[in-house]
Amino acid sequence: MDGIFFYWFTWIGWAYCSFLMKASRRRTMYSIMLLMMMILQGFTLRAGNLLLHFSFVFLLMCGFVFAFRLDFKRMLSFVFCSCLVALAYNAMLLFSMYDPVWMVVEVKWLLSGVLFLLSLFLMRETSLRPFMLGAGMAVGETVYHFIIKKLTLALELGSLAFFDVLTLSVALCFVWEGLHQFSAYIYAEAGKGRVLKRASR
Repeated sequence: MDGIFFYWFTWIGWAYCSFLMKASRRRTMYSIMLLMMMILQGFTLRAGNLLLHFSFVFLLMCGFVFAFRLDFKRMLSFVFCSCLVALAYNAMLLFSMYDPVWMVVEVKWLLSGVLFLLSLFLMRETSLRPFMLGAGMAVGETVYHFIIKKLTLALELGSLAFFDVLTLSVALCFVWEGLHQFSAYIYAEAGKGRVLKRASR
């Protein structure tokens, strides 16, 4: 069922930001963004054969606003990486449409995994990865629908399937970061144990 991952992970993220993060402007901003994303998903605008979800527009706005708040060098890196994400997202969707036989795994899972791995290679800063994925995927989704507009009778920007892929990719990023921090903690504790053993001798 489309949308289950979007609502599930977004609610988890909102609860974490609202109740577990330290009080700060960043916590407030993240909480508002996640809550607005869920609320706006239910509002749509129809123009001809195009159905536009307000949550999709909000996602694009958040991505661009966040990019322009960075310094010039980081902004260029962010925009370049977002374009690569958009290209990869668009290419995989077109490939799955023209040659679906090769898709041995469901497109949703394949897209999420590939975009997650791409974000690891492209962006070092953990805090930038969700915004880069959001902006890149939104641009890729727009370009994809522009390409196929002559092949279909109905276009939908910001569908639940799109947000499922986005939230799965972002969730994988957070799981990876959690595993990375946990392994660093274990390594540090093991190092302390070796130091204590040497001191006791």
